[in-house]
Amino acid sequence: MTTDTIEPTQRRRSRASLLIVLALFAAPVLVAWSLFYIFPEWMPSSTNNHGDLVEPARPLPDFNLGTVSGDAVDQTFLRGKWNYVYLHEGECGSACVERLYKVRQLRLANGKNIDRIQRLMLWRADTVSPDARAELQSHFPGQVIALVAENSGLVSVFSTDAEAPLTAGRIYLVDPLGNLMMSYQPDAEPRGIIKDMHRLLKYSGLG
Repeated sequence: MTTDTIEPTQRRRSRASLLIVLALFAAPVLVAWSLFYIFPEWMPSSTNNHGDLVEPARPLPDFNLGTVSGDAVDQTFLRGKWNYVYLHEGECGSACVERLYKVRQLRLANGKNIDRIQRLMLWRADTVSPDARAELQSHFPGQVIALVAENSGLVSVFSTDAEAPLTAGRIYLVDPLGNLMMSYQPDAEPRGIIKDMHRLLKYSGLG
């Protein structure tokens, strides 16, 4: 057997070996991406999304709201970043404060990707004094707290089940295109929410 016939054979074997190695590394990523975005119903319950998917995703309507800090916020605030949204009605007691703290920690847990995530609170605070509103803002200086009416069309978009969103205590996830896509129960484990966000940030080119 000549050198001319051996070398092409060796080259073909080397290429085949390289392709096999690349496939072994790429397969888990492709499978994870497909399961999360294309076939979520195929995912085992133990590795499923930790929140409740909103299917289909709901675009939030245009809005223009005043904030506790005296500024204004509209729908453009949601564009280009992932958004944790919390809705509340009335006095912000211990459960409300715990939710806001939880949302803050969820954002901080994303390390280098922290700037890709925002926090928005929609608050019906008709019966809450200006001093109490200002005090809440002082405890969460990076939190955007927007004042909203009960019959707001914006609030109604967050009605994902029989619960009224202003009293449900859920944390919602709005994507960088302004679509409501997921919600989390009040007692949802932070670790699970963080895992969901890590996957979204890793595999999505948005935000």
